[in-house]
Amino acid sequence: MASEPSRDNASNFVNDLFQTRYREVTASAVLFGVIVGAIMNMAITYAGLKIGFTIGGSAIAAVLGFGVLRGILRRGSILETNISQTIASSINIPCSGIIFTVPVLFLLGIELSRSQFWLFTLAGVVGAVLGVAFIIPLRKQMIDIDRLRFPSALAVAAILKSPGAGPKKSLVLLLGALVAVIVFLPAALPGITTKAPLDELDDLVRREKISPAQAQRTRDIARWIEERKLPDELVERGSKLQQRINAGELKRGKLADADVLAITAYRITKGELDWSALESFSAKKPLLFGYSDLNWRLEADGETLTRRVDRDGNGQPDLILHDTEIDVGRWLGLPDYMLFVFAITPLSFGAGYLTGRAGLMVLAGGVLAFFVLNPVAYSAGWLPATTLPDEAPIAGYKLFNRPLGIGMLLGGALMGVVASLPAIREALKSISRAGQAKESADELGFNVLVSAFVLSVILLFVASFLVSGTAREEGLLGNMNPVLRNMLIALISAAWIWFAGIIIAQCTGMTDWSPISGMALITIVLILLLAGPSDVLGAVLIGVALCVAITSASDMMQDLKTGYVVGAQPKRQQLVELVSVVLGPIVAMSALWLIVEVNMRSVGKPIGPGTPTPAPQAQALEAVITGVQGGQMPYMLYTLGAVLGVLLGLGAFPGLGVLVGLSMYLPIDYILPYGLGCLANMFVAKIKGRAWAEEWGVPFCAGLIVGEAILAMVINLIILAVS
Repeated sequence: MASEPSRDNASNFVNDLFQTRYREVTASAVLFGVIVGAIMNMAITYAGLKIGFTIGGSAIAAVLGFGVLRGILRRGSILETNISQTIASSINIPCSGIIFTVPVLFLLGIELSRSQFWLFTLAGVVGAVLGVAFIIPLRKQMIDIDRLRFPSALAVAAILKSPGAGPKKSLVLLLGALVAVIVFLPAALPGITTKAPLDELDDLVRREKISPAQAQRTRDIARWIEERKLPDELVERGSKLQQRINAGELKRGKLADADVLAITAYRITKGELDWSALESFSAKKPLLFGYSDLNWRLEADGETLTRRVDRDGNGQPDLILHDTEIDVGRWLGLPDYMLFVFAITPLSFGAGYLTGRAGLMVLAGGVLAFFVLNPVAYSAGWLPATTLPDEAPIAGYKLFNRPLGIGMLLGGALMGVVASLPAIREALKSISRAGQAKESADELGFNVLVSAFVLSVILLFVASFLVSGTAREEGLLGNMNPVLRNMLIALISAAWIWFAGIIIAQCTGMTDWSPISGMALITIVLILLLAGPSDVLGAVLIGVALCVAITSASDMMQDLKTGYVVGAQPKRQQLVELVSVVLGPIVAMSALWLIVEVNMRSVGKPIGPGTPTPAPQAQALEAVITGVQGGQMPYMLYTLGAVLGVLLGLGAFPGLGVLVGLSMYLPIDYILPYGLGCLANMFVAKIKGRAWAEEWGVPFCAGLIVGEAILAMVINLIILAVS
């Protein structure tokens, strides 16, 4: 008889946790949420590395949820759809924490081993669990008592409460994805390449598929392999470079392609590599059609072509339409020192539309940099005297735009933290009041949260210890025993993650805006001061945990607010999010690995400028780390930019400096289609009304983002498979 109550209690727990009277946590809702969350995670990881910021996926998941669960399966309830979007958003949201931090390692030339890759993934998982576990006890205080608004959560709740249009919106989203695939396909297909045959090199040069230098190097490599003989000067250069790498003076990830070729040649002479290793440096030809095959060129300006028409000097007018961009400025005849180029990216247009009028500040930063500062700098003679007009945009970007933009981002992030002080005060009050409240039967048990916290801190310590090692550093804790030092850093990090997560959740509830990038910068600087400036791996690892934690904490509270509005049971949402959130960092890190591998094979660089994924947030983080380590930096420009970022925050809203700063060091070809999307939102709203623009324009443009990102991932997988 004694066992019966135990079985009853277990049965009651299961029935209470899942559904008995109505559909909420179901197999279809969970499976759908996992699939959509993983797809959005990969899509937004790619998008964030490309445009510098991320978008939330809750609304997309809610629209698709009604389309599939109610439209196709014809059985999804509002609460079931809410669970599916809760799971989807919890899996999607950690990607922002990953892409703001991990790419900085590649920018610094640090190559992650397989074990280190999984340790950083573990840090993301730990951060995700900590963020959710830390914020759950404050649900009742922030939502029931403080009644914070959480604007995005209310928007998702509005979608859930108007299910009639759900299936139609899903079809509109799929239509947007199809349009993105059609537009982006000719831009992506040329990325699938094969080795260029020797007898086709001249034709490929004529068609501008490869450069004359690439053609000549391909012929040289073929001769070296056939004769089994390498130039002495190339081998000697490779030997010197390898010695500097072994001595720690150079990082392989920062080497130019020609340097890597020299090192490969040296290692072949030592018997470490096979001669076939040289073939990876041969020219590649696209297998499939691209936009450049339309052969849309400038008109010749006479029998003898000038540099204005033929910049590469190959004897034919330059292309206007390339595979990945269209040079509208040269088509319109603008001065050469003005760069007016649009990337072929439906994703950027869609992101601009979703942002709307507020995104014009991003466009303003790009316009200021490339249409005001650079032309003025060239006309005033501030650029090097040898700079030609068409070289002015890139020269100005490197000398002025980028350092000013990074400074503005830092200043804007600082303003964001300062502006958060009222939220910090309210968060501390919420903690105090929540501590006095009795545990509710509607909440996940305290023991579950404590267990998740303890396990997460232990795993964070293990990951930090394995990454940082036992060497003594010159930080504030440098003389401490390595085990105790890493344990103390793990505890300090956990406490800071708890505090930062509360701040971010409070900010999101009050304003729908949060200084996540600023928190990441502060965290990594803090860890570098404690552990030592050379412990970049350890600092970035903690930064990964923090960024993922605070985004997950904010998302958890957003989802709980949505559930509060539609009548969901908090305990069910809390449990499914606590379990599903661990998948987010794994998916994001896998997508990042895929992107890095393809970039290395396509352009010889893992990430950053010169690749399809410039990772602007990580570029700012790179500048901060370099500064802490004592590297040479344009401090005056950084300072001026930081002051401008603070002033912009004072004059409008705290995050304005971040938006303008981002756009000043983002490539202009991505900024312009983004700004076009913002203007399209305003135009549609004026013609059709704001409600129509939001009701139908938003799912269509969300489809543009998802369509391009998914196609890019598929193409990347094909590139890896055939290369």
